[in-house]
Amino acid sequence: MGQPIPTPPLPLKRLAMTLEDWLACLGDPDTLSLELSIFSDRKLHLLTAALLRRVWDRLPARHSQLAVEATEQFADGAISVDALAWVRSQAARESGETVWFGEESFNDYELINPCPCCSPCDAQAFRYECRVAKQGGVLDGVRRGTKDPALIAMSAALDTVRLENPDTAWNDVVARRWNWQSLFATVREVLGENEPDPNWSCWRTSDVLALACGIYEERAFDRLPILADALQDAGCDDENVLWHCRRPGGHARGCWVVDLAMGVA
Repeated sequence: MGQPIPTPPLPLKRLAMTLEDWLACLGDPDTLSLELSIFSDRKLHLLTAALLRRVWDRLPARHSQLAVEATEQFADGAISVDALAWVRSQAARESGETVWFGEESFNDYELINPCPCCSPCDAQAFRYECRVAKQGGVLDGVRRGTKDPALIAMSAALDTVRLENPDTAWNDVVARRWNWQSLFATVREVLGENEPDPNWSCWRTSDVLALACGIYEERAFDRLPILADALQDAGCDDENVLWHCRRPGGHARGCWVVDLAMGVA
């Protein structure tokens, strides 16, 4: 059995959002954004990606998928905020999606739709200047979004509901609640189910750490049952943790058990 790896305390204010918290935010995006803002930026970026990966094949375009991948890369520190903003701005420009915009200080929607002044323009130079001006405005709007990951995660949740349930997303009251509740499995997967057990520092052996890092880096969620065995060998008797590792499917990058096993927030 591997030896425990000393790690600093996890810098979390809270690791969980309850189903009641989530349902209370239905129809109240401002409250949802506020509720999410207590979590780390990394967790919020990974939640955004996990939500949008639920509708991967329904995203508007390949640019949209690239923006999700860039969000995950940024969460891991693999790309700069400028690179993230650029990729997201391309998704906004090419697909007309507003999910990546921060709080509006101007009409972002107009920036990602055809400019009225362009249709009658015959001069190529004028059209080019107009396009460049619009791109700059889109990039500014997206940059604001990179500074508010809670707002972007909220927008991603709304977009996911709409794309998963295009016919019943917000019309029928019963369907609306059911659709919203269905997202909670992904929210819980990333943000956690309860406060972290204080024994994690003892369970985080070299074997557990190596397994968790491999699962995270390679998206090898099929190895989670092996992680459960390693945690048991390390003395973990938390049934919630062990069941989470052994349950079939439903896992995403940012999985709360994998994160705790790696000692990251």
